[in-house]
Amino acid sequence: MKNTSAIILAGGKSSRMKFNKEYIKIKEKFLVHKQINELKNFFDEIIVVSDNLNHYKGLDVHVVPDILNGNTPLIGLHAGLTHSTNEYSYVIACDMPFINFEFIKYLKSLIGEHDAYVSKYHNYIEPFNAIYSSNIVNTIEEFINTGNYGFQKMVRLLNTKYIPEKTVSFYQQEFDMFKNINNESELYNDYNSVTSNYQNFDVTKVIGDESFHVTDKVITEYPVNIYVNNHHYSTMMITPENIEFLVIGALHSEMIIKDINEIIEFSLDLETHRCDVLINHEVNFKNFERLNILSSACGSSSKPQIDESKLPIVNNNYQFNLKTIFEQVSVFNKESVLFKETGGVHSVELVYSDKKLLFEDIGRHNAVDKIVGYLLKNQIKRDDVYIITSGRISSDILLKSALINIGLVVSRSAPTSLAVKLADKLGITIIGFARGNKLNIYTHSKRVIKD
Repeated sequence: MKNTSAIILAGGKSSRMKFNKEYIKIKEKFLVHKQINELKNFFDEIIVVSDNLNHYKGLDVHVVPDILNGNTPLIGLHAGLTHSTNEYSYVIACDMPFINFEFIKYLKSLIGEHDAYVSKYHNYIEPFNAIYSSNIVNTIEEFINTGNYGFQKMVRLLNTKYIPEKTVSFYQQEFDMFKNINNESELYNDYNSVTSNYQNFDVTKVIGDESFHVTDKVITEYPVNIYVNNHHYSTMMITPENIEFLVIGALHSEMIIKDINEIIEFSLDLETHRCDVLINHEVNFKNFERLNILSSACGSSSKPQIDESKLPIVNNNYQFNLKTIFEQVSVFNKESVLFKETGGVHSVELVYSDKKLLFEDIGRHNAVDKIVGYLLKNQIKRDDVYIITSGRISSDILLKSALINIGLVVSRSAPTSLAVKLADKLGITIIGFARGNKLNIYTHSKRVIKD
């Protein structure tokens, strides 16, 4: 197998992210630094195409700027291949968190007489997570000099070996290794999810009379110990993504805080599983009757009974379009990547205006708390906010929603009887069995309009 270099195309401010993608962080470490450390175990040379030399001090990599004028990936590829000391180079972008080394090993095994080794997905050329020959440098220059900058168009001109979708899916069914972070929603949902949301286990799969060994992705159940003003408040079993939103949301749902400004300091240590929250007032923890350890099935809920005299009534008269709800539910059913990977999480989506954010967790209450925390942290107060959940609608979820003034909760599953009665009192519209072109509106139907 021939020696190969790895080229990381980095730098440049994204028009959608509003900041340089070289500064994307995972677990307080830069994603591009993580890529470098992982790729070093597989390649004898790492080249980073960037004009930000200081960002890579001490990492033992070759940092090179663009040679040609412009700011496109193809120009970055040209610079990387020009400086590569090997005939072939693996190419990835600095905003691609899911490196699949088994697939890279397969790509390297293909190296022969072709200029490029590139995958196709739904007949779409995936120019990254691919291998290119340094011999195409002059071809790239000629292509660019004619005023062309399209990466895919360039690939079509080369002597390219295409890896079919069926072959790629053997290494990863969800094609995450081609995924890059393009906007704020993906930053919260994808890049934060790189904190080991699942683990691989060898299992015996049985189909009829046949059995064989496969690797299965099993959802992570992660304990986090929450300390409020240095008092151990609880231990929650969670999916380890968007933990800050989860904790903030849980504290709000338990009415320990009413506003984000009550939090003076927030710190999280993933290695020790400890989260410390310092707030600006004292808390009488005896008022919070709860189990010390909250299982992933339960999430956060310390109220043994509902005091109807203290119910938070939703002050929200916004009307939601029925057609839009159907459309959002249809898309929601396809968006839960972690559920597709593991089958072990609940999904809840926050929807307002043209914005959507999907939160997933092993506990459905936890997923809702992540939405509550996100709204609080970003100080979002809008009447057009609603949530879509994959699980049943329970009274606990409605109380969390009412406290943040959410007037509509939609589920593809069923509500409980207590949830229906409580929603009527809280002023919340609940929709259940939202599937295809059918749904049931259980309470406050005037909030849903057809036009």
